[in-house]
Amino acid sequence: MNDGSGADSRSAAAHDETALRSDLRRLLSGVNLAVLLLSIAAATWGVFDSVTDADGDRFWGNLAIAGPGVYAGWCMFEPALRRSTGVGLVILRLLSACLIAPALVAVPVGVILAIAVIFPGMREAIASSQADNGGFHYYWSEGIVSQLLLVPLAGWMVGACVALGVCLIVTLPILSLRAPDVVISGSHIEKVEGAKRDTTAAFVFCGLGATILGIVLWVFGDGGSILEFPRDLGRFLDGISHGVVDGQEAAWLFGVLLVVAGVLAMGWGCTRVLSARSTASRR
Repeated sequence: MNDGSGADSRSAAAHDETALRSDLRRLLSGVNLAVLLLSIAAATWGVFDSVTDADGDRFWGNLAIAGPGVYAGWCMFEPALRRSTGVGLVILRLLSACLIAPALVAVPVGVILAIAVIFPGMREAIASSQADNGGFHYYWSEGIVSQLLLVPLAGWMVGACVALGVCLIVTLPILSLRAPDVVISGSHIEKVEGAKRDTTAAFVFCGLGATILGIVLWVFGDGGSILEFPRDLGRFLDGISHGVVDGQEAAWLFGVLLVVAGVLAMGWGCTRVLSARSTASRR
């Protein structure tokens, strides 16, 4: 018994290690490799553009932090495009997209940054930009050492958050429509019988994605509580009639609608699951 259990454990560990190596190779091949190189190039451009952008009012400097998020987000989106995948592969990709993928951009950018500041011309450009801006530099005021630590760390953290967001908002909803068995596997949704099983998966995961996206738009939009929605909607429509569109207000209004629709969809899906569990327990 013990020998068999030990052999099974070793076999499972070997399978997991093989799957991890395969996923890492996929991260560094094909379109994924192209996106990786483009992300590193964009982040590097952002690093050098930040040197002369003492006010921090140009877009490009943000690429130093956003680059890892672009690559990690793409890596998490890629499984939704595959013809065949499985729940284990999706979970493995979630881990690699959150923890490994952003580091593949953040670490090279950190190395490039460290090499760049060795040259006196780089340091002089930073000091000159700061002096011309009244002693303030949006990116480099905390000092070169702090920047060397903050850029890679912040890029990695942003990349991890982006990958998780893409998984919940995009990948899982798409898979629930294209390959519902992948997201259903091992969950209570399997207890739902017949064709309702696939639509239940769509209700739950699409509703979850809509709710999370709605919350993001709600937070970053220009609005208050849901009780203010009718008044703000009226003001927004009146503004459109006069040719005035407030993007932040539009984001908030759309976010509220997504949250309401997402919660209703998830609620309906969960109701189906609870009903199926109740029916199964009576048999």
